[in-house]
Amino acid sequence: MTINKFAQVGIDTPLRRLFDYRIPDSISELHVGCRVLIPFGKRSVVGIVVKLIDTPSIEASRLKNIQEKLDVDAIFNAESLALIRWAARYYQYPLGAALFSALPPALRKSKPDDSQSTEIKWLAINDANESLRRAPKQARIHAWIKQHAEGVNKQQIRQQFPGSSVTIKALEQRGLIKSIEVKEQQLTQTLADNKLRLTEDQNDVSQAIINSLHQFRVYLLEGVTGSGKTEVYFSIISQVLKSPKAQVLILVPEIGLTPQLHHRLEKHFGIAIGLLHSNITEKQRKKTWLSITTGEVRIILGTRLAVFTPIPYLQLIVVDEEHDASLKQQEGFLYHARDVAIYRAKQLSIPVILGSATPSFESIHNATLEKFQHLHLNKRAHSDLMPKIQFADMRTEKAGTIISSPLNNAMHIHLQAGKQVILFLNRRGYAPALLCHDCGWVAQCSHCDSNLTYHTKINKLICHHCDRKKLKPEQCPKCSSNNLIMLGHGTQRIEEVLSQQFPAYSAIRLDRDISRRKGSLEKILADIHQLNHQIIIGTQILSKGHDFPDVSLVGILDIDYGIHSTDFRALERSAQLLIQVAGRSGRRSTQGEVFVQTHTPDHPLLQTLLHYGYPTFASKALQARSEWKLPPFSHHIAIRARSQNNTHLYIFLEKIADIARQMLPTEIVVQGPITPAMEKKAGQFRAFILLVANQRGLFTQSIETYLNHIETLAESRKVRWSIDIDPIDNF
Repeated sequence: MTINKFAQVGIDTPLRRLFDYRIPDSISELHVGCRVLIPFGKRSVVGIVVKLIDTPSIEASRLKNIQEKLDVDAIFNAESLALIRWAARYYQYPLGAALFSALPPALRKSKPDDSQSTEIKWLAINDANESLRRAPKQARIHAWIKQHAEGVNKQQIRQQFPGSSVTIKALEQRGLIKSIEVKEQQLTQTLADNKLRLTEDQNDVSQAIINSLHQFRVYLLEGVTGSGKTEVYFSIISQVLKSPKAQVLILVPEIGLTPQLHHRLEKHFGIAIGLLHSNITEKQRKKTWLSITTGEVRIILGTRLAVFTPIPYLQLIVVDEEHDASLKQQEGFLYHARDVAIYRAKQLSIPVILGSATPSFESIHNATLEKFQHLHLNKRAHSDLMPKIQFADMRTEKAGTIISSPLNNAMHIHLQAGKQVILFLNRRGYAPALLCHDCGWVAQCSHCDSNLTYHTKINKLICHHCDRKKLKPEQCPKCSSNNLIMLGHGTQRIEEVLSQQFPAYSAIRLDRDISRRKGSLEKILADIHQLNHQIIIGTQILSKGHDFPDVSLVGILDIDYGIHSTDFRALERSAQLLIQVAGRSGRRSTQGEVFVQTHTPDHPLLQTLLHYGYPTFASKALQARSEWKLPPFSHHIAIRARSQNNTHLYIFLEKIADIARQMLPTEIVVQGPITPAMEKKAGQFRAFILLVANQRGLFTQSIETYLNHIETLAESRKVRWSIDIDPIDNF
């Protein structure tokens, strides 16, 4: 029975406070962590009960009643509430908005619970040995469905056989399968008894972690590409799941990593895997989320937001590709999932594993300080040799050359040997710029300080920053000349060049443009594994841990942009990309080759990377960071602002910079206002100030008071501003 008469409720609002409501007599029992329907202004909204209180913060007669209790039991347990409360305070984000960020979209609404709804499954009902001899695809799918006596649903079939809708329809028409309506699937709890064959190094690393389960410790697992970090994860997870109710959370930076890892997890452990990412339906996400919170789902695989999911029996957290910038949220609630995962592990006294072939400089620094235990896998798991990396000096090539002579020759050799080739270029589209040869006009976005990129498939110019599109002009809008030329090259142009230079081989693009449609990424990956394409052209999606057994050659077409960027993190990211993409080659038996095209092959840090590897490169780069007092040897807070009015923007930033110098400890350095490289984006001017401290604790006592003061300024209402704790980008 609810004894307290009032509740503090979190609401999805930018206001940095909770709201008090009266609990009416009609609500007999109310738990902290439940959703409620409440009046807010002139509308009714969903809120989350954060605290039950006896005395409200304002006069009780002025309070409104809670209208309805939406949950019988709390959907946020005490541990997850405490985690989100900590994260909201650390990242200086409103608690109510943080709570709603952690909820699946379907649970942010006041709709009735439909968790007992039915779903459609297919059952194999007839043998098909003779009738499908001439339809091998139908035969494979029928045989697979037949193995699942309980039936399979659409999502399971799509994951196993991308693009199979037509085949399923044909099997139904032939009377070989039938669809049935069933109640929600009962999750399999019995683990498969699949044995792992670990190398000596893998076994040593696994045992080091297994020997220290049930206590908080951060393990930085640095393993070269192909060293079998996933097998190490599986070995440790198997040990953890011997406890009958234990749950494990695996975080990955990108949706693109989930299909392959999901399939491997399901195959090895033989139980349903809880998937949490934005590429599944709202209904499925809600269903999975609720099953996780009751402990039914034992292995949870998700992208960054999954770190906040209530997991009652959580015993282990794995953060794969911990270096990846995608683990940091870049809009709204600006948390870093890796760092939240570490705090959560500490909160629960459980281990957390951070895995990467190219660890972030922050994690390497923490390992040096012995805050993390640094474990290594220095050899590839299948006795494969590490790929041979060499530079292709573009200064010796004709201006405008896209594929250098050494790379071109190597491609012919590897393709003729029946192998696959990856060409990496981190630029989508056909050409990064459209130029008038006669007057020098360049097609630019009217809302951003950026050139428009030409996309040949749709014959449109697209801004890759605000996504605005316009038709490619036939004439120069400035001088009416027809002499418009393309400058530079993107993945679409590479695809066109390859069709001319390597007409006998099939090439496929793997970038955001082509993988946006649901299921398309899975289909492309399946086609690559089935050797339907010999040349793979892609952006950084290719660096995300994919295993392509038949790739023996990688060409990195342009490394120079990252080397010469003004962003101090650019060189670290370029090195990580280079090593990660290079690691896709030579995964089985033969040594892979990598050609890195550059105009600066003598760059000292590139030479270090080539001859001594990533650990030595990172050590030297960290030494330079230390000399310049850059992160991780200092701590940054960025306060960013944007406005359509440039004057309002700089008045606001100059004022809060002056206030910071007056209010904050003198040891905190205030830099700015600073104008980013792209000052205007999506029609708004942008700038920021940077607060720099040598010790993180200097911010703890003062930053909240400072931000509360900013909110009272009249100037703050003329701009849109946000705070980014531990920023990883200039803007």
